[in-house]
Parts: sequence; C-alpha cells; structure tokens
Amino acid sequence: MSLITPSFAPPPAYEPLPDNHTSPPESAGRTKRGIADSDKRWPAGVVTVALDLSSEKSKALVVDAIREWAHHTPALRFNIVEGKTGDIRISDDEGLKGNWSAIGTEAKRIDEDQPTMHLNRTDDSKKLRSTALHEFGHALGLLHEHQHPQNSLDWDSPQVYDYYTSDSFNEAMVREHILEPDNRPGLQITPYDPQSVMHYEIPAALRRNGQAIPKNTTLSAGDKQTIRMLYPPVNPT
Repeated sequence: MSLITPSFAPPPAYEPLPDNHTSPPESAGRTKRGIADSDKRWPAGVVTVALDLSSEKSKALVVDAIREWAHHTPALRFNIVEGKTGDIRISDDEGLKGNWSAIGTEAKRIDEDQPTMHLNRTDDSKKLRSTALHEFGHALGLLHEHQHPQNSLDWDSPQVYDYYTSDSFNEAMVREHILEPDNRPGLQITPYDPQSVMHYEIPAALRRNGQAIPKNTTLSAGDKQTIRMLYPPVNPT
C-alpha cells in the first residue's frame, strides 16, 4: 500500500459523452452533476482507495491522477491499496461498461463488493489518465462543469439532441445531463471554468458561436481552487 499526502509544491477526462454516459449502478444514486456538492465531501482524514485494475501500467496511471488531486486536498490523505476493499473502489472490469463514478460519499451507498468507480480499459495512456483524473474529481464531490449555472455555452439545442441522443441516452437524458444548468441550492460554486477537467469536450457544431471546447487533461486553476475550498487545511487542535 502507499499513502498519498498533500504536497504544497506545484504538481509536476474522460471520453466525449457518447462513450462516457453509462451510469453507475443504481445503488450509486442518480445525483445530477454540476459543480461541487459539499454535502458529499469526505470527512478530513484518510480515504482508502482500492485499485482492482488489470495491469501495472493502469495502476500507475490512476495513482498518478490521484496524486495530482492530492496536491490540492490538504484535508485528505489517500491510502492506496490493491484489491476490492476501500472507501473508493476503482475497477476496470470488462463486464461493466462506461467511465463513471459515485459522487463523493455517495460511494458509501454502494454495496461493498461493488466498485464505486469504473474505467474502461484502453491502451491509450493519456486517455486513461485523463479519464481517471475526471472521474476521481467526481469521487471527491466535484460535478460537471458544463452544467455550471453561469456557463456561457449558448447551446445549439437541435444540434445537441442530434449529437448525443442514442438508444441508451434519450432526449430527456440529454436535457437533464447536458443542456440544463444545475441550480440546486447548497452547491459550492466558483466561477465557470471552460478549462476545468470536469468539463466535457464540446464540438464547435454544438454551440451557436461555433467555438469548440477542447478536452482538458490536467487540473485547471479553477479545479485547484474548488477542490481546496472543499478540503481546506485542518486547523490543529
């Protein structure tokens, strides 16, 4: 096992939605993602992360993604173990589909013999690491940035429905998970950040201004600010 502790030195995505919208098990809940849900934050201390992954390469990439977050979560330490027993349980079981994660402590609602996060297997190292970075943000309580209540996306709605709708992702789901801003009370909100790793890649054709939002593969300044607000340093007693 290894213990990842916060570091105050500077640190040295996930697929487009059509490949990434598979939902977690029903026991993970159906909370809509948006910015940061402070009600789902982990208590200060040690969070055990269990890795049930198919290769040493995958494990190294996922640990590296966790480490990037750990630089900015001074209230948490991550105890990384191999196997299926932990607070956050990461699997790449091919019997499961999609890249997904429970939101923060929603993981406690999932049966202990089931993963709380799933990553599709891929030989693309950059893709796997950015996916892990995005999904681990959800595991810490962060929500989808494209649903920020102050986003400036100016969707071309007919194009959005045409692009995302499929047999497994109907128009109601597109509206709920893509188009509708998350305006629930109690969310912890920082300024809208199109560079966030929690933002979906947006093709130019889906916006009225014709400007694409590229895939973000590292934490933005806004990501670091938001996660530190959720997990600030703990004052010694």
